[in-house]
Amino acid sequence: MNSKPVTADKITIESTMHYKDTPVLHYRIEYPRFHDSGNRMALEDINDWYRKHAMDLQKKYETELYRDAVDLFEYTVRNQFPFHMFEAVSAYDLTYDQDGVVSLYHDEYTYTGGAHGSTVRRSETWDTRTGQRLSLFQFVKDPTGYHEKIMDAIRQQAELQIQRGENIYFEDYPQLISEHFNPESFYLTPEGVVIYFQQYEIAPYAGGLPEFTIPF
Repeated sequence: MNSKPVTADKITIESTMHYKDTPVLHYRIEYPRFHDSGNRMALEDINDWYRKHAMDLQKKYETELYRDAVDLFEYTVRNQFPFHMFEAVSAYDLTYDQDGVVSLYHDEYTYTGGAHGSTVRRSETWDTRTGQRLSLFQFVKDPTGYHEKIMDAIRQQAELQIQRGENIYFEDYPQLISEHFNPESFYLTPEGVVIYFQQYEIAPYAGGLPEFTIPF
C-alpha cells in the first residue's frame, strides 16, 4: 500500500474579458494536477475530473456570466449609473494528504455588482490508489445513528460559539442545521472531518460559511 503524500501542481486559467473596449469581467480558475511515481492511472482519472470541471467553469464564465456583465453594462450606460466590473474566482485548498487519501475544497466567489459578492463551496475526497471518490459514510466509525450524532455535535459546537461570541447564527439554527445538512459538504483535515454549510443556510452573511470539525 502506497501511503506517500502526492504532489499537487496548481493550474491557473485567468482572463479579463472586454465589451466595447471596457473590461467587464475578470475571472481566475485554480485547479490541482496530482502526480507521484506509483499511482499514475488513478491520479490521471482524478486529474481528468478536475480538468473537465475547470473547462466547464470557464465556459460558464465566458458565456453566461459574460452575457450578464454585458447586459448590466448596457443598462448602466443607458441610465448613467457607474458600472463595476464582474469578478469570478474559483480557488482551492488542499486540506488532507495522508495514507493514500487527499481531500480539498473549492470556494467559488462571484461578484456581479451590489454591496458584496457571494461564495459557494464544494469539496471532494479521493482514494489516490484507486481514483475513487470517497463519501462521508466511509469515515464514520459507528454507522449506527451517525446522522443524529453529527447533528448533535454540530449543534453543541454552534451553541458554544454563540456563548463565546465567536460567531452568530439565525435564531432557529438548530432546525436549520438539520434542514441544510448535506453529506457531500465535507472535507478532511488532520484533526477530523469538517462539515460546512453554505452562506445564508444557518447564519447571516457575516457568519460566512460555518464549519464544524468532528474528530476522527
